[in-house]
Amino acid sequence: MSDFKLRFEWEDSPRVRAPELDATWARLEIYADGEPITKVEARRIATVRTGIYVPLYPIAEWMIANWWFLWDEWRANGHDARHSLLAAREGFVLPDLSFVPTETKMEVTWRPGASTLAARSSSDVLFLSGGSSIVPKALVKEEFRRLVEAVIERLSARQVHHSYLGPEWRAILDAEHDPEQRTFCEKAARLGCDPFDVADSVAAQIEHLGVLLPEPMAEDFCDAIPLAQMTSGAEAVKAFIDSASATALHEGRWREFREKLQWRGTEVPWRDGYNEARALRAYLGRSGPIATGLDSFLKQEFGSLGIREFEVAPRIDAISAPTQTAAPLFGFPSSLREESKRFILCRALSDHLASGQPSLVTRTGTEHQQRNRAFAAEFLAPAESIRDRIAGDRVAEEDVEELAQEFQVSELVIRHQIQNHKLAWLGA
Repeated sequence: MSDFKLRFEWEDSPRVRAPELDATWARLEIYADGEPITKVEARRIATVRTGIYVPLYPIAEWMIANWWFLWDEWRANGHDARHSLLAAREGFVLPDLSFVPTETKMEVTWRPGASTLAARSSSDVLFLSGGSSIVPKALVKEEFRRLVEAVIERLSARQVHHSYLGPEWRAILDAEHDPEQRTFCEKAARLGCDPFDVADSVAAQIEHLGVLLPEPMAEDFCDAIPLAQMTSGAEAVKAFIDSASATALHEGRWREFREKLQWRGTEVPWRDGYNEARALRAYLGRSGPIATGLDSFLKQEFGSLGIREFEVAPRIDAISAPTQTAAPLFGFPSSLREESKRFILCRALSDHLASGQPSLVTRTGTEHQQRNRAFAAEFLAPAESIRDRIAGDRVAEEDVEELAQEFQVSELVIRHQIQNHKLAWLGA
């Protein structure tokens, strides 16, 4: 089972320069899935150990300063200072460790290498471990919370005052316990804004999102939209939803399919997507490529659907919303290539069958988007169908091209299916 742990013990300080650092000197060990991220070689004394000696104050300070970003900035880059522990180094040794969140998971990545102290020109401590792990976000959050509160308690016990940690931490706790404040802070972080330091005009726009867009659509919207297009984009999405709700399509078999399939998510989004695609194909009695246009195929099987042009931002590829009869209305940018539209339409189909609620298809890496990507890949190019067409244990580039043409998807989709399902080796 995926695990994450911070272990620390207070130590006597080697007379560091500030009282906050002196009071919080500790031995720190960080583990992911039992792997010691803080395993180091101390070259000067030729020893290997699983912990490092650092003040915890800068780490707690970094955690508090980036609290909302750490859990809710889903478009994060692991090298961004808000998500990289190296930003808390302040001249002390720390591992190159990053935290990138999704809805319920945290991707923890660490890299081996030397850590140079500010006071030295050569690298004395070498981090030996490298790897990555997907762990429950709630577990990481609880470990961070435990360290922050231990540091604040330590400062109080050592009578170190004038620290900003206590007031800032109380402000975070107050916001977490107030549903409206918490929702605002989460949306702001997803948009890349500091919830406690945001311009009034931007704050008003963020608050207005809750009026315009339903959850969880607002989460995907914040993850994908540039800040400058927040209001215009939300209004365009709202207009599409309103247009769909005023549209009367033939009901078709949409309710029947959702009731029969009754998809239930697990903790692995891409696995859900694969399983849902296979379940739908089995219910339809279909195998192999879908030779006709996908929209024609869906109308034949489900009875009706609507498609309109919809333009918002480059990172939003499609929108789906229920009409008066529960049949979907899908919106796509006019600039999409046909194979891209086919794949994106299939992702939107996944969303509509899963919930029947308004939804966005975006280019982000959230769990929701992982699931509908996996669904589209497996529905359009089933792994078993690809396997049946592969001779031997290797697939050449020309074979990938032929498979892409047969299944009417991109070569990238075929490669991912071959690699993810371990169907064969790619290359001559």
